[in-house]
Amino acid sequence: MVLAKLRILGVHLVILSIVAAAALAASLTFGRVTQAPRLPPFPSLPVRIHDNATTDPIARANVGLPPGEGHGKGPDPGVRVMMVTPEGVSLRTAGKHVKWIGTTHAVRDLAQLAAIVADPAWISEPTPGVIRLRAALIMERGTVLTVAPPSVHLLRMMANVPGVFLGASGARLVIRAATITSSQPSYAGTYRPFVLADEGSSMQITYARLAGLGWNWNDSYGVAWKDRSTGGATRSTFTGNYFGLYTGRVSGVKFIRNAVTGNFFYGVDPHTYSSHLTVVGNTVTGNGRHGIIFSDHVNGSTVADNFVRANAANGIMMDDDSTGNVIRDNTVAGNHGDGIVLARSPANRVVGNVVRGNRVGLRLTGTRPRGLKLSGNVLSGNAVNAQGVLRAAGNTIADDTRRVWNADGLAVVWVLGAVLVTVTLMSLTACLLGDRQAL
Repeated sequence: MVLAKLRILGVHLVILSIVAAAALAASLTFGRVTQAPRLPPFPSLPVRIHDNATTDPIARANVGLPPGEGHGKGPDPGVRVMMVTPEGVSLRTAGKHVKWIGTTHAVRDLAQLAAIVADPAWISEPTPGVIRLRAALIMERGTVLTVAPPSVHLLRMMANVPGVFLGASGARLVIRAATITSSQPSYAGTYRPFVLADEGSSMQITYARLAGLGWNWNDSYGVAWKDRSTGGATRSTFTGNYFGLYTGRVSGVKFIRNAVTGNFFYGVDPHTYSSHLTVVGNTVTGNGRHGIIFSDHVNGSTVADNFVRANAANGIMMDDDSTGNVIRDNTVAGNHGDGIVLARSPANRVVGNVVRGNRVGLRLTGTRPRGLKLSGNVLSGNAVNAQGVLRAAGNTIADDTRRVWNADGLAVVWVLGAVLVTVTLMSLTACLLGDRQAL
């Protein structure tokens, strides 16, 4: 009798196992449906107001005009400039020369300049190695300024004084292992100091930190190379600036292994006929718009081995006839906009990039795929993996269609499964009770 009960129990357990397996197979087969990709809207971001300035900050400061003010206004007595030449220092107020300090030796560091000027209303050294700047400092052609320990480890520029900045006009700036910042670390839409290499200057930044600089006006964006200037930045940090790094009309500038994080607008923004740039090995994260954007005929450059993540708009973007560039071996992940975007920018090479977790992985706008070289890229896990290009041989582009669980289908399968289980248990109960009554 015991053997008979065990046989009955075994038969019903087999039936239950079959029902469970069938329910699982039916769930996988009928409980999932193919879903077309759902493209989320592009992030809603503040619109930047572009200025139409025709003069740069250095030219305006020299005539006593603060950056950003209307051209119809006259010189401002609050705009003061220390103009350093190979022969000495000229102090200017509202565009007029007020004092000349001749030097027997060239001014080469800020501590030396503070001692020469000897007036804290212009520049001071409140503690050794800390410089406070209260006027524009413009290094003229033929001069060299080094901002580095032991003479200087911190340069703080006052944000509440009009027209304060560090500029070079045909000069050489060396910033090494020092911090340059402003007295207003967070951007609030108002004037903040900046660093600008202009008119064929050389500016090389190494192992430094430049933070809380720049605002939304011509060439005053934070840290900028303009008009034939050379140099670059290596192993440095750019954070809390209006733009992290900016160029315009330069060639050969190199940005290598920097951290460009948490800037108000763009991270790295080469612009306006810049060429032959090297943007390699940088970490570009958490910026307020695009991580890296080439715009307005930025050509013949390399963007490689960068980690571009969690920027508020696109990761890497080629815009407005930025052509002949190589975008290779970058990791572009988790940006709130799209991963790699080519907008009206043909004839670029996009090779070996890993693009995941963005809105669109690779997006072409106003750009025909025929003029591009796409190879070795892996596009997966984006809301839409590619837009503007269907397939490209030699790339791994995940299918945008996905199998998702269907609640209605699952409900039908598991209701039927529950019915079969109930019937099986009722049969088992009846058999066992029937055997007991027979006894």
